[in-house]
Amino acid sequence: MSEVPRQGSQLDRIEKSVDDLRSINTQILDRLTRMEERQNVHATEMGKQEGRLDDHAQRIRDLELATAVAGTTGENRHQTLTQRWSMIGAVALVILGAVLSAASEFFGGVIERLSP
Repeated sequence: MSEVPRQGSQLDRIEKSVDDLRSINTQILDRLTRMEERQNVHATEMGKQEGRLDDHAQRIRDLELATAVAGTTGENRHQTLTQRWSMIGAVALVILGAVLSAASEFFGGVIERLSP
């Protein structure tokens, strides 16, 4: 009979190599599983962030619209107030003209009476 070498037979070495490969494959699969789980967590977080971004975009659009409406309304109010003050000024000038005209006629009559 032939002697079995100390390191074992070739079959033992192959089985040991296969076991080592299985162990390495198991480690690789575990790492891939963890990576996939992290990827799922990141995808969920990105989905939440996209939702928040959409919400902020809608808020910004609403704010821009409100600002535009407020600006236009403010300009309209300014024009209305300017027109009102213009009308008040015109009426005041007419009244002032009437008062001054009446005063000039009064003082003109008084001056005529006082003149010899």
